[in-house]
Amino acid sequence: MQQVPQDQNAPRIVVLGGGFAGAFTARFLRSSLPKTTDIELISERNYFVFQPLLPEVAAGTINTVDAVTPLRLMLKGIKVRMGEVRDVDFAAKTVEVVQGSKRVPQLVTYDHLVLALGQRTVLDRFPGFEQHSLCMRDLADAHALRNHMLKCLEHADVTRNIALKQRLLTFVVAGGGFSGVEIAGELQEMLDRTLKLYPNVQKDEIKIILIQRGNQILPELPEKLGKYAAKKLMARGIDIQLNTSLARATATAVFTNDGRRIDTQSLITTIGNGPLRLIEALDLPLERGKIQTNSYLQVKGFEEVWALGDAALVPLGTGETQTFAPPTAQFALREAKTLARNISAAYSNAPLREFDYKPKGTMASIGHYRAVAEVFGVRISGLFAWILWRGFYIALVPGFSTRLRIALNWLFDYFLPRNIVQIETQGNPSTRVIHIANGDVLFEPGQVIDGFYAIVSGTLESRVPAVGAAEDFVRILGAGDHWGERSIAGGNKTKGWLKAVDDCEIIVIQREDFAKLRDGLPVLDEYLNRIPGKIYPQSLRATPSSSDNGGPAAG
Repeated sequence: MQQVPQDQNAPRIVVLGGGFAGAFTARFLRSSLPKTTDIELISERNYFVFQPLLPEVAAGTINTVDAVTPLRLMLKGIKVRMGEVRDVDFAAKTVEVVQGSKRVPQLVTYDHLVLALGQRTVLDRFPGFEQHSLCMRDLADAHALRNHMLKCLEHADVTRNIALKQRLLTFVVAGGGFSGVEIAGELQEMLDRTLKLYPNVQKDEIKIILIQRGNQILPELPEKLGKYAAKKLMARGIDIQLNTSLARATATAVFTNDGRRIDTQSLITTIGNGPLRLIEALDLPLERGKIQTNSYLQVKGFEEVWALGDAALVPLGTGETQTFAPPTAQFALREAKTLARNISAAYSNAPLREFDYKPKGTMASIGHYRAVAEVFGVRISGLFAWILWRGFYIALVPGFSTRLRIALNWLFDYFLPRNIVQIETQGNPSTRVIHIANGDVLFEPGQVIDGFYAIVSGTLESRVPAVGAAEDFVRILGAGDHWGERSIAGGNKTKGWLKAVDDCEIIVIQREDFAKLRDGLPVLDEYLNRIPGKIYPQSLRATPSSSDNGGPAAG
């Protein structure tokens, strides 16, 4: 494992996560600390996405690339590393990062570590949701939802199957909070404005159903504003079902908790948040699926590890009146400022400041130039609230160029028709075929295996350096041989080299999909468990981490 060269004398702060909490923390740190301080942000993407605008990206109000800001442009004077965080060693103060095509782990050291990785969508307790629902967590989700809706309209316009047409034109949104309401409102407006281009689809054939478990949508707002929002949405044709929850989903329907069936091929979920698998694997104090912090934003039990944003459970107040900071952009911004000040105070031995913030207001767009808001205790609704909502969000968006592009998008959207071009992006297929030439090295020691590999044609040489043996272990792999299954199960790294002896064609199945295939086919699992004893000497199969079942170089 390689260690990244660093200035050992400069204070080092590493921020994990390029979302709202992480990016703004890095910016505040840069302005709070001396220029000699080494600040590095690690993110799996090289851009910052302003999540409150994702419903507008899905509805076509804002162009996809206009809702994002490049991190390197946003974070001047800060090191930006695009990579996947695999582990954190709190004792050694190192972060293990995998980056690039070689996927060789790198060790990044830190003096202070900021955890701002956010959360993931966890839908396992709802059967069928993971397989048959669309989420709204990042830019790819918004893009996928837009393409899906356009595909439904295109198909509904030409089909003669009445039942299929009804399913295609029924859209179910699970969750009546800010995200759910804004998605429902924006989608309704998109459908209204594009319907004239689909002559065989009538307005009364389209159904948008908003499912809310509680007795009010937008429960974060006063009841009066929630009722106003519901009234306006229903007047535009959105079916709001309160005191209802979804039990399960299939490819063609969703089922409510009271046993009703809703035929649909479009389920949009804004529920089911949970910790990242990395956070679950680390030895951190968790409560409600979030990292416990003290009022200074330090992780409990770790003086030099900090957490904020969606991933953290940040206390507000003490005793019986104690509450916790909600996962909103407004709070994440204030948490980032407090955290940066406290790290700066820690370096100068100054007292830390407790996080205490009272929001100035809360707003939600409901589409069609309408919004609801409570600002400084004053309740506002309608067009004026919508203008305030737009002004507030554009002020928060980082970067003048991004603000300008968004403002122009809003202006053009008022006068011009919506763009209904369906731009499909080619994602990473779960199974792909790769070709390698004679002499190519497919794997080197220390790499992370990203899937299951099976040789279709050609020959490779697997070589593992001698450990307690007289010579290297060498094995020739040909058509029908495979490797990677043990690394997928144990998270192991390669122990040797895998080199092409001649031109090869290899099938690769992504690790998550192969793991599901192995779980679902007991005969496959039984076959793979029999392999080590047949082809490896004892020294290479003594422990799961010593080698890979199908090829020692992939161990």
